[in-house]
Amino acid sequence: MNYKIAKTAGFCGGVKKAFLMVKEEFENKEKKGRVFILGSLVHNNNVMKTVRNMGIEKVNSLEEVAKGDTVIITAHGISKKVFEQIEEKGAKVFNATCPKVTMVQECAKEYFEKGFQIVIFGDKDHKEMKGINGWCENSAKILANFEEVDEFILGIEKNSEQKPILLISQTTQNIANFNKVKKIVTEAINSKHGIIEVVDTICRATFVRQKEVFDIAREMDAIIVIGGRSSSNTKQLWKIVKKENSKTVWIEDPSELRNHDFKKILDSASSVGIVSGASTSLEDIEEVKNIVESYK
Repeated sequence: MNYKIAKTAGFCGGVKKAFLMVKEEFENKEKKGRVFILGSLVHNNNVMKTVRNMGIEKVNSLEEVAKGDTVIITAHGISKKVFEQIEEKGAKVFNATCPKVTMVQECAKEYFEKGFQIVIFGDKDHKEMKGINGWCENSAKILANFEEVDEFILGIEKNSEQKPILLISQTTQNIANFNKVKKIVTEAINSKHGIIEVVDTICRATFVRQKEVFDIAREMDAIIVIGGRSSSNTKQLWKIVKKENSKTVWIEDPSELRNHDFKKILDSASSVGIVSGASTSLEDIEEVKNIVESYK
């Protein structure tokens, strides 16, 4: 079986930084008090197993956190209010937020304080988005799709006094879709002689990864996408690849390739592309490669 592993497969810089920070600080070391992680460090089950094996307990709220505890902030970031709540409890913060996400939070905060309406293209239910919105007092207008963009434009056309707008994006969104949103919203604001600032906040690693998987999808007979089901960046990769190649499978764990339906796709292909989300470990990619190599 011929196969090709994407050069971008594996952890992105922000995920790698967060994982190594936590590993260096907490693995095989005596902990001073309890250590909690607020949510998943990254959206990958196997990575989170490693985190749990360090003696770190995952929590989804601050109810259990007490004075002297340590709370790890995940790569996705949190709102200003949550930072304040941790401090109020007398707990210590271990901040593993991706630097790119921190930059977006600071951007939203800066423009909000200048009186801008913050508009974000992304998934309102995603942890990163909730955190960013929390730096502009949860006042951001979040647009998840083009239907919501159209509704937003209608609101602009009806509004006689439109605030200046800052348009930004979730860091893992599809770059082509964001460019379309940028064009639509900018034209609408300009037609009303309004003010709009656009800051491209999609991570460079996301853009490069999306470009590479697009090319691989066209080159290979079948594609395996590896990444967590709740991973936004993996979901975007899957959409790009699936559009270009119908023989595309999305797995969270290498063991899923033993599934009968997945085997049928691999059996019918002479070449396979292996791509991954930004939270997928090299160990998972290596295991997938070994399974693919076993096919004749």
